[in-house]
Amino acid sequence: MASLLAYEENSSRPYLWIWAMVLYVPVVTLFLNPPIWEAGILMVLPVWTFLLTLPSMFFRKRWLYRTAVVLLFVEGLLNLAHWLVLKCPISASSLFVFFNTNAQEATEFVSLKQSPRWLLLIPYFALFVVAMKRIPSFSLKSKWWKIFVVAFSIFSVLFMTDAAVNKRFLRTVAPPTVKAVASFAQESGSYKLLQKRELKKVATTSSEDPQVCILILGESCNRNHLSLYGYNRETTPRLSARKDILVFDDVVSPYSYTMASVLHMLSEQNTEDERPIEQCVLLQEVLSSAGFKTFWISNQSPIGVWDNAVASIANLSDVVRYVNLGGNSSFESTKIASYDNLLLNPLQVLLEEDKASKKWIVLHLMGSHSQYDKRYPSEYDVFKGGKDKRQCTIDAYDNSILYNDNIVNAMFDIIDAYAAKHPQTRVSALFVSDHGENVYDDGNNAGHDVSDTIPYSIAEIPFILWTSPYNEKDRQRGNVLKKSVHHPYMIDDLFHSLIDLSNVSSPVFQPERSVFNPKYNANHERRLSDGRAYVARQR
Repeated sequence: MASLLAYEENSSRPYLWIWAMVLYVPVVTLFLNPPIWEAGILMVLPVWTFLLTLPSMFFRKRWLYRTAVVLLFVEGLLNLAHWLVLKCPISASSLFVFFNTNAQEATEFVSLKQSPRWLLLIPYFALFVVAMKRIPSFSLKSKWWKIFVVAFSIFSVLFMTDAAVNKRFLRTVAPPTVKAVASFAQESGSYKLLQKRELKKVATTSSEDPQVCILILGESCNRNHLSLYGYNRETTPRLSARKDILVFDDVVSPYSYTMASVLHMLSEQNTEDERPIEQCVLLQEVLSSAGFKTFWISNQSPIGVWDNAVASIANLSDVVRYVNLGGNSSFESTKIASYDNLLLNPLQVLLEEDKASKKWIVLHLMGSHSQYDKRYPSEYDVFKGGKDKRQCTIDAYDNSILYNDNIVNAMFDIIDAYAAKHPQTRVSALFVSDHGENVYDDGNNAGHDVSDTIPYSIAEIPFILWTSPYNEKDRQRGNVLKKSVHHPYMIDDLFHSLIDLSNVSSPVFQPERSVFNPKYNANHERRLSDGRAYVARQR
């Protein structure tokens, strides 16, 4: 300790540069999004700065000090970059999205998120360079320096001991990037088990009627950009003209990214019951046990698909087909246009040719996934002429919605034609998006950022049901469900609603969670993944 506290005059002043580098990040992020900024970071970062530089104080080795500088710089850079792009701290959720994103997606995302605030990286790099060059000798013979070292040592020990004893070390003491990586590693274990999962038998009883149930799974569709829901542009002329659909107008998604949303839609998981996915019953297990042949047809690439956990669920289906095969890798396949019309022929073929009496089909769209102008062919470039990036982005997004209207309507037409030929078969189709998209609806921002605060534009999604008008039971059900279109609903309960729609009974089914059931609890609180209770806006 004597060698640690032996100092020469003014030799410790360069130590201020590493502190300036470390504290630059929380100071900048405070101004980026004050409501979700956590003041506790002002204790966490100084403690780790002190502890990481402590060996260099004792052993007087420059490489030890520079190693500490690099570690602190990398941790801060990752978190700062995340804040500059998404205006929230780095998290396990964003790491999942990052590690399941290919180069083309990353390019599209970066182009969408270009902003002058990226210039705030320049001072951070400058502070790093100075901190690497200006190395303190820690040989200042000053009582104030001795007091600082002893006091901060005691504070650090007490701070960490308290967190460890109260079992909140990772939550309150770990730096943001370390916390995110640790949570990511823990969750990854669950998803690896999901990849190895085989279908389990579930106790079920089912109607003897032949059935076809179809889930049209949209992507990044904000219902506030659908004229069907009152948008001022005619983005859904075909769906708006239909008289055979039920448009549910108060449905939300609790998650801002596909993986979490789809896993909760198709399993027992919900925002109140976050059991590990490997402990949950999956929808395919219920329907397979009830005698359904399951199909998953996707326009998202089979190699490097957007979310590997979703692909693992897809692969549990009896028949899995990916139509996005334009390249040898996910990068190539996303560079080559793969429009959602590629799903239409496979749908028609399996309806007409597959002889299973009960079929459950998922059609996974590319939808309005950014970059929006790559989601529709040129003939749908209707909204254009924007004078700035903001308006051009809105135009492209609205064009993707216009094309999506054509695709979903065409699917309903194919399903309707099949149902007309098979009136004895109960046929239903549900179009729902995994989450919405913020296209300058909430703040000066576009995308579906993984964020601690979910805006209305990302939460509010379309929910459109078609039931066969040719089957008496379906016609009766459709008439009853007309009374339910204004019910508040959140799609983390879609597991129960789809079981209900498929006319299956099972001990895992909870009728109060199915919006299609007379016992549905319309007063159930809808709490989003950011912890806030969703309150519907006045229309």
